[in-house]
Amino acid sequence: MNSLESLSLDVNQLEGNVPKSLGNICTLSSLSLSDNKLGGQLVEFINSLSGCAKDSLEMLDLSSNQITGSLPDFSIFRSLKQLYLASNNITGTMPKGIGNLHQLEQFDISFNSLHGVVTEVHLSNLSNLWFLDLSNSSLALELNFNWVPPFQLRVIYFAYCKLGPRFPSWLRTQWNISILDISNTGISDKIPKWFFDLPPTLQYLDMSGNRLEGLLRLFVFPSKMTVLSIAENRFSGTASSACKIRGGILNFLDLSDNLLSGHLPDCFMHLRKLLILNLAGNNFTGEIPSSFGSLSQLDTLNLRNNSFSGELPLPLKNCSLLKFVDLGNNKFSGSVPAWIGEGLPLLNILILRSNKFGGSIPLNLCWLKYLRILDLSVNNISGTIPQCFNNFTAMAQKGDLFSGIIGSNYTDSYVYDYDDTEEFINDATVIMKGRELEYGKYLGLLKIINLASNKLTGKVPSEISSLLELVVLNISRNKLTGEIPQMIGQLKQLQSLDMSRNQFSNEIPSSMSELHFLSDLDFSYNNLSGKIPSGTQLQSFDAVDFTGNWVLCGPPLPNKCPGEETPDQSDQPTDHDGNEDNDKDGDEFEKWFFAAAGFGFFIGFWGICGPLLLKSSWRGAYFLFLDNMKDWLYATKLAMCMKRLRWKFKNQG
Repeated sequence: MNSLESLSLDVNQLEGNVPKSLGNICTLSSLSLSDNKLGGQLVEFINSLSGCAKDSLEMLDLSSNQITGSLPDFSIFRSLKQLYLASNNITGTMPKGIGNLHQLEQFDISFNSLHGVVTEVHLSNLSNLWFLDLSNSSLALELNFNWVPPFQLRVIYFAYCKLGPRFPSWLRTQWNISILDISNTGISDKIPKWFFDLPPTLQYLDMSGNRLEGLLRLFVFPSKMTVLSIAENRFSGTASSACKIRGGILNFLDLSDNLLSGHLPDCFMHLRKLLILNLAGNNFTGEIPSSFGSLSQLDTLNLRNNSFSGELPLPLKNCSLLKFVDLGNNKFSGSVPAWIGEGLPLLNILILRSNKFGGSIPLNLCWLKYLRILDLSVNNISGTIPQCFNNFTAMAQKGDLFSGIIGSNYTDSYVYDYDDTEEFINDATVIMKGRELEYGKYLGLLKIINLASNKLTGKVPSEISSLLELVVLNISRNKLTGEIPQMIGQLKQLQSLDMSRNQFSNEIPSSMSELHFLSDLDFSYNNLSGKIPSGTQLQSFDAVDFTGNWVLCGPPLPNKCPGEETPDQSDQPTDHDGNEDNDKDGDEFEKWFFAAAGFGFFIGFWGICGPLLLKSSWRGAYFLFLDNMKDWLYATKLAMCMKRLRWKFKNQG
């Protein structure tokens, strides 16, 4: 051990603290313990190395462990050139002693819980620094606007730090940058003119998630560019500047969620290595250029929320490696191309929602055995639902967290001597539980069929019940007829089911009692009949979810089913106290009383007022008649009262 210079124990299952004896190895220059389960306080790690190793140690890698505590004073390691502490549980602020590491070349403190301010004091003496990663922390860089750094950085990762609101002017002095990530850093400013002329060494540029303004066409993108992301900003103009990237090694192009407009240039034959193309959320118009067919390596195509029109070009069939296609919320027309099923066999996600597609659903789509999300909603598609949907075998198979990630690996740069790769994770907006929800990392765990708001006819094929892992089924607002599939209860993972506004008939299948995860349901406005299956969670839904089915009955609807109405009180048997007979006698008396009173009023009015006005000789006769009527009423009332008294004495005696 006295001559040990390098010790690497990366990617194991080591636990506990670093042995103090390592600090006594005076020849130790490189110690790498990354990707383990080492814990404890960082100060304890550093103290264990504070023997004679402090004079020889040049590289220390403790990244991806479970180390806690604050950053200690590293200035005792006078020879330290590389310090990697990423992905731990380190807290606190950045100590000023970092600035005393005059030999430091690479410093990575990303993915920790650091906070506070970084100023020139921390950085002014680091003249050899070329790699700096402070990303995914809460650090704020507050550097003087006119500050000129002593270093020339090649790699800058500042994602999710605070740099803004002004664009950092010190970047103007960094002419050797290969990787620049200033995404989500709170910059709200116009791009300065000097930045449009990017360094020729730049390979990776990510400025997404800010509020940057500028004309995209003014950028001069270097030919070595592999990653370009300016998503979620306020850039305007056309995408013509993408044609200027002629190096042919661009992997990743994300211009989404900006203010870009116009037709796409037909120049994508220069981007043959493109894996990810995201142009969503802009104002692009016109047709998809035929040069898209040159993107034979394309894995992800996202054009949602634009104004693209026309039919999907046949050359797109050449993009046979596509796994993710989202063309939703555009103005595409024509039929859903049959070549999608033939030419894109690896598709996991196909979203064509809210366009102007017509025709019928091509049977060739059933060839897509890896398909997990099919969204053809809000179009003009007619015809029937193909019986072959049961060929979507991925919707019948249980997935895991790993298989649920829909994305791809791409080369972020060639700044090192080997390809450095990162993982891109797709996200999509899906209609679930009556609202739009955005899913990213676990998008692939969803199994969805959404055919809502079309002109589909015929029956729902029973084969759809074999898609055992289906989570969402929405076939609402069509012209579908027939019964609900009797075996729908096999879809035990179903969480959202919408069959509203169709012409379904007959009863709701009793098998629905087996859908224990169902939290969103709509059967409204069909021709369903019979009793809603009871003893299930169906009674927990609102009555509005069943309304519009005029002969459907049972809870949660207020109308009772035949044979379950409340019995008429007149059919009730007499109770032991004789109260029913008593009530019947009272009702009979009231009928006689009110009938006689009404008749008496009529006779009294015309019998008194009329004769008195017409003829005096009639008065006597009418008064005699009224006296007789009065006697009859009194006699009737007395008879009824006597009857009730006799009944009461009889029953109480």
